[in-house]
Amino acid sequence: MLAVFDLDGTLLDSDSTALWLWDRARRSLPRLLATLLVSPVAIPMVIAPRTRRTGASILLWIATVGLDERGLQDSCAAFASRFQAGALPLRWRRQGVQTLEGHFARGDEVVVVTAAPTVLAQALITPLGRPIVVLGTSLKRQAGGWVADVHCRHQRKCQALAEAGHGPRWAYAYTDSLDDLPLLRGADAPMIVGCGKAAKRRLGRARLPNGRAMAW
Repeated sequence: MLAVFDLDGTLLDSDSTALWLWDRARRSLPRLLATLLVSPVAIPMVIAPRTRRTGASILLWIATVGLDERGLQDSCAAFASRFQAGALPLRWRRQGVQTLEGHFARGDEVVVVTAAPTVLAQALITPLGRPIVVLGTSLKRQAGGWVADVHCRHQRKCQALAEAGHGPRWAYAYTDSLDDLPLLRGADAPMIVGCGKAAKRRLGRARLPNGRAMAW
């Protein structure tokens, strides 16, 4: 059976991409000033689904301009190392990781599908030491920096799973966000996770007859 997990807010307790971008920005005065200058425009764009990819790309470009592919990989690896060392305000959700481990114990296949850049998500997931397939947002080089190419969110997550050979349906889906409603609808057992009351409210809005709310 296939178990599909979102990353940020589901297995992790915060937004890994936002923390990585801010971590890079604050270490460079020019990047910091540029980030603060564009944030009043870029952040509302990130919040709105239709402009999310563009807004994220603006912040991503500022954080990564000057990095080649190796530099991008090294930056994500360094961020992941600091995360593993507990030096960042980012943690694994204990119950999320326990649920993931339970699927491995039953012999299930596990895929993490996330809007985070694949290169970053892979760096965070690899130290778990499990055969987890990671599907995320692809990046492309543009004007000396990196921007989002194919943004892995909403319906695109289902397309990514199909392109990876997992078909149109899966046994389990875990997410904290109703932006992943297509992912939930494709699951035999859709799970909306989060603090108890919030998860139940999202479950009611999702109107999934076979859905469950899980307090993580």
